[in-house]
Amino acid sequence: MDVVAAASPNIYLQDLVSFGRGILRQGIVIQDATVKNSSLPVDTFEILLIDNSVVYKNARDIRVLDRSHLYAGQVVGSACDITGQIGVVTGVTTLLDLAEVDNRGMATGIIKGVSPSSLRRVRSLNLGDFVVSGPWLGRVVEVSIDVDILFDDGAVCRVNDANVTGGNPRSLFKTARWLNGYWNPRRDVGTVLKVDTSGVLVYWIASMHCGTDKELVEASAPPAYQHPDDLTFFCAACICSWGVADHCFFRAPSSTKTNDDNGDLACAHDQEKEDEDEEEDEEEEDQCSEKNQGVIYADQEAPIAHTVPPTPTKQNAVIFYRKQLRKVFFKGHRRKRHQQIRRHVEVEFPMTVASTITSVDVLWQDGTLQHGIPSANLVPFGMVNEQEFLPGEHVIENGLSFDTAADTNGEHNGATRRVGIVRSLDCKDQTVCVSWFKAEMCNDEAREVECIDTMSAYDLQLNYSPYYGDIVVRLMQSELTNSNVDLSWVGRVADLPDGHVQVRWADGSMSKVSPHEIIVVNEEHYMELWTEMGDWLEDDGIDEEIANTDNDLQNPADYSDVENDDPAETMASHLGLVVQSSHPLTGDMVTNRQPPLSSLVPSSEVHAATEQIAAAVTRNIVDVECHDFATCSCDESFSFPRFDVLQITPEDHHYIDDASKEMQGGSRGKNWAKAVQKEWQILENSCAETIYVQVFEGRMDLLRVVMVGASGTPYHHGLFFFDLQLPSSYPAEPPQVYYHSYGLRLNPNLYESGTVCLSLLNTFDGEGTELWSSVTSSLLQVVVSIQGLVLNDQPYYNEAGYETLVGKPEGRRNALPYSENAYLLSLRTIIHVLRRPPRGFEEFVKDHFRRQGRFVLTTCDACLRGCVVGNAHATEASKEQPCSAGLKLALANMLPILVAAFTEIGAQGCEEFKKLYALSTAH
Repeated sequence: MDVVAAASPNIYLQDLVSFGRGILRQGIVIQDATVKNSSLPVDTFEILLIDNSVVYKNARDIRVLDRSHLYAGQVVGSACDITGQIGVVTGVTTLLDLAEVDNRGMATGIIKGVSPSSLRRVRSLNLGDFVVSGPWLGRVVEVSIDVDILFDDGAVCRVNDANVTGGNPRSLFKTARWLNGYWNPRRDVGTVLKVDTSGVLVYWIASMHCGTDKELVEASAPPAYQHPDDLTFFCAACICSWGVADHCFFRAPSSTKTNDDNGDLACAHDQEKEDEDEEEDEEEEDQCSEKNQGVIYADQEAPIAHTVPPTPTKQNAVIFYRKQLRKVFFKGHRRKRHQQIRRHVEVEFPMTVASTITSVDVLWQDGTLQHGIPSANLVPFGMVNEQEFLPGEHVIENGLSFDTAADTNGEHNGATRRVGIVRSLDCKDQTVCVSWFKAEMCNDEAREVECIDTMSAYDLQLNYSPYYGDIVVRLMQSELTNSNVDLSWVGRVADLPDGHVQVRWADGSMSKVSPHEIIVVNEEHYMELWTEMGDWLEDDGIDEEIANTDNDLQNPADYSDVENDDPAETMASHLGLVVQSSHPLTGDMVTNRQPPLSSLVPSSEVHAATEQIAAAVTRNIVDVECHDFATCSCDESFSFPRFDVLQITPEDHHYIDDASKEMQGGSRGKNWAKAVQKEWQILENSCAETIYVQVFEGRMDLLRVVMVGASGTPYHHGLFFFDLQLPSSYPAEPPQVYYHSYGLRLNPNLYESGTVCLSLLNTFDGEGTELWSSVTSSLLQVVVSIQGLVLNDQPYYNEAGYETLVGKPEGRRNALPYSENAYLLSLRTIIHVLRRPPRGFEEFVKDHFRRQGRFVLTTCDACLRGCVVGNAHATEASKEQPCSAGLKLALANMLPILVAAFTEIGAQGCEEFKKLYALSTAH
């Protein structure tokens, strides 16, 4: 089957690509950018060929042929329109071209269009496989391999646990078990005759009786170490797919029953019977090779040296292939010292995958189901915003009520929220068509649709339910099924008809169930599961002792002279001017989890950079004033101290109960106290006018900081509170920082749990100047970094890895919706702060929004009129990307609540908005 190469703007790992004509000039992408710590040129890829050799090619020299790595449930986009709508893969069909290769690595024949259902793998079980043992479902996290090696004189040895590479093969053979003949130091080359899985380590994840409850599963699960004969193969991991250079055998005609066209559910027992028969033959017959071949270890496959018949018809494909597949016979030799008479041995060599041809069924966001799309016309779309929805997903309304029903994190009680199913989504307008279910329906009743509404994507939240490709289990009573053979309790989601779930069960049956009848199995990467279990081969399950790390806290920095004008203080004073916008300075610099400006800019250049920022801030303020706007810093009547020392520590401080006796007393020593006093002095003298700090005499280790969102960002006019604690080892270690999130995730660096993810705080990976330094880092750098680099105008690119999307279509597609959602979450944060302000800042919050409330409303109104998020003064020329219809719908729901909240505290200038956006009784 010939495949026409398709040009693709992106190349992904495991893509089948070509760089010329013929199967020897095509392979799969296995790595890009770096190989063995050596940098490659940009857009250069490492490609694995059919003969297991590797070549390096530039992106301009290769074309994508196929993407067999796509799987059901994966989100994809169109290769020719990455900025358009996305979809979900509902089905995948792959056909393989199989080749035979001679001992020179040359293909001697091709069988085209072979279905994986007619093949079996070289190894019965591989890493990541899902396996069943009676009523238990598990994942294979470690595999022990035995390899039989044939030498040219007919000797055969078995290398147990052959997961080794390199080293001296002679010493490896010496310790092996010799099935035929004896060890001879002259034997150093041979041919892999058989690869057998001798044992596996299984992480049990579910059962038909316990579901996926981790504690119940662990308490009653079978032993982790299992023999493959005691397990039934269910399916491979979704990331495991057929690709070039993979090896396989044809399945016997009696064992061709599989779960689907990709051969997921193999009849493991039939395969095991074949293996047993082969092993019996090997023990009875002598084996030898006509030519010497290099030893191939467990991570390699045997070379192929036989011819292939022409392509047969589909009706008798399996039988034809099986009969015509040539067997190589080896004639035994008699030895003078140990005479042995052996019969001829039949050896079957595996086939090699030369090419893949994959077609995909996709359900697009607009509700269109498209069948048979060539996989090269699609691209994986792994970076999906929270407000992206797909048909068939269950959603609930984002609670906009801010009464006492809200929980402690600010989230509204979801018991009264409507539940519905997505019918379609308009990715340009960010609007979703939802079928809402009747609220009075019980879980065990068939859900009826009450109405169909068009909603803003920002007013919806995903309500996790079974989806395409998910592995699911259903609870079954033990007396109703024979748990030893029954496989009707574990399966994969095949379709989602009318709010129900159609499941293809492991026994081959198909049925339609309600979502509440099944439980979704979390498909974690097998390495994460293996990490939880430990290395069973080396330490027999005993956790490896973790070495203590010494941060060298015995000699902290000497802060005896608080007045010392050292580089850290000088740099911190410059950083205090970074107030409203860091974008002119940062440019293309990735803002995600980056070090403070002090660690990025040499001290000699800080002053010039500061002038740039100050100029940008000045321009921004002038623009605001010209449009009758004001900031807190422009109102002289606002007298709340920017730095204040209080005697009483607020009881709601996040770290108030974390203090040990050492923290509460004076046992920390003079150096620690002087270091803290120095930080206080820097904050008092250098803090920006939009940052307010409270410290406490009774608890010098605690601070509370509030910062005003910078104009020109989705966070402008908002208040963002942080609690800090200085450890006893400070400044050798960074402070702990907690963000008052009210249960909202409005930035990639600020989690709902309150975690602030920054390299500077050692809460994210970093190196060199990205990390905290006891010499140059300071608290001022922390707060300025949060305000300037985290709460910025393009928060989408703060997410780890997304910096590579700056200026690319994928980035532009997602950045604006993310900013719109961040803006709405900032408005919701305003409501929460007004309802429950942190102690010590109650009057500050009221005073701030009494003056700024009308500007918040004006900005919302400007967005409804078409201005882009973060700029209420956009001109016609700047409206190339106006606010989406989804944002306008969400703002229309939000504005009445904001107006009521600002009116309640007596905010100035809200009268006109009160007339336009009166709060309905529904709220």
